[in-house]
Amino acid sequence: MKTLGFCGGCSPSEPSAACFDSFRRIGLLKVHWECWTECNLACSFCYRTRGTPLNTKEAKLLLSAVRTGGSQAIVFAGGDPSIRPDIAELIECAHSNNLGVEVQTNAHHLSSKFLQALRTAQLVGLSLDGPDAASHDAFRDKPGNFARVIALMKQLNEWNIPVILRSVVAKPNFRRIPEIGRLLADFGNVKRWSLLEFSAVGAGYEHKNDYAIDEQTFGAVADEAHNAPHGTTPIDLYAGPKKVGTYALITPTGNVYGTGGSLENGVHPTVGSIVCDHLRDIAKKLPFSKKNHEARYINIMPASS
Repeated sequence: MKTLGFCGGCSPSEPSAACFDSFRRIGLLKVHWECWTECNLACSFCYRTRGTPLNTKEAKLLLSAVRTGGSQAIVFAGGDPSIRPDIAELIECAHSNNLGVEVQTNAHHLSSKFLQALRTAQLVGLSLDGPDAASHDAFRDKPGNFARVIALMKQLNEWNIPVILRSVVAKPNFRRIPEIGRLLADFGNVKRWSLLEFSAVGAGYEHKNDYAIDEQTFGAVADEAHNAPHGTTPIDLYAGPKKVGTYALITPTGNVYGTGGSLENGVHPTVGSIVCDHLRDIAKKLPFSKKNHEARYINIMPASS
């Protein structure tokens, strides 16, 4: 069978049979790409990876490699994708590779070009960490961000673009988290409200004493959120063992890492380069749990256009 696509280890030849569909064979449905290292927020709990991002040509090879590996969807994350100059072109490239597209953004920079790109996405991820401007903006350390998140939620609702709403549950904001639910009744496009236990990764590792909560506190917040008004939006809890092996992530520089195993000074070790190495080797080395990955994604996958 003739294969098409790109594998950095096989290039300039076509991908080998061992590399073609190697992600699909381990059950990797969706790949999470930190497509831009910079952000217009400065959250001191952020996991984002620093480094020089791939240029447009390299980024398109990345998207081709993800599809060659057999994954069905790509997440554009960051930093924040909205400030990557070629983001609209790359989202279009993902569609041309028959990848479902999810875009995660903090909603603070909404150029008309970026908004039109969001309109083509199958799923948008937004963060809301408090029920009002005072609580959310303090947590994100960005005045005005709450209003911009709500405004984008309204726009996406008008366009009928599905949204995943994420709330980081941490020491500064856990008492207010359940109140966020009362906002959801107005948004029929919010398909899931994810309560994320704070993870001490990246900048969060350096500031973990300011953010970390215990398992009992997280459980109590979850119970209260379920019992408080939250419309018909399903609530998803993401903590502890559920995080192990769930993700395949790519750094801005193109290195791949997973969420299993031990951290090295608050950073997950990488297993190879998506644009340089064999896809089969990346799939083999990736700390990955098909069970946890499917539990996270199987019911809410961004289908390709």
